[in-house]
Amino acid sequence: MQARKIRIVVVVHNPLLRDGLSLLIRLQPDMELVCAAASGKEAVRSFIEHRPDVIVMDLDLPSAAGITAIQEILKIDRAACVLGIFTYEGDEASVRALRAGARHCLTKDRLNDNLVSLVRDCSRRIG
Repeated sequence: MQARKIRIVVVVHNPLLRDGLSLLIRLQPDMELVCAAASGKEAVRSFIEHRPDVIVMDLDLPSAAGITAIQEILKIDRAACVLGIFTYEGDEASVRALRAGARHCLTKDRLNDNLVSLVRDCSRRIG
């Protein structure tokens, strides 16, 4: 019997980064990309439709939509696991995201090193 895969939604405005993260997730044998979105509104819709285990949310979405989407998703489900990604250390967006309820935040230059382990950590906490 095959173990259930970690279901993930990626929300990133930049198509190159979105495609790269999607590929990174698809390469993991224990993960499944259920949807990729480009805006905060799409993130909320995708969460409602797919009920993923983890949402990887770009905090640099236009109009601070990443923070708003985190708040809206957590109103729907307080146990939702959101991982915020941001551009540079010291970015105030990471502090706002953690206050809004994101489980973890990491810089885009550390995604390759840390994203997979943070997704697994988050899914263990909810599963």
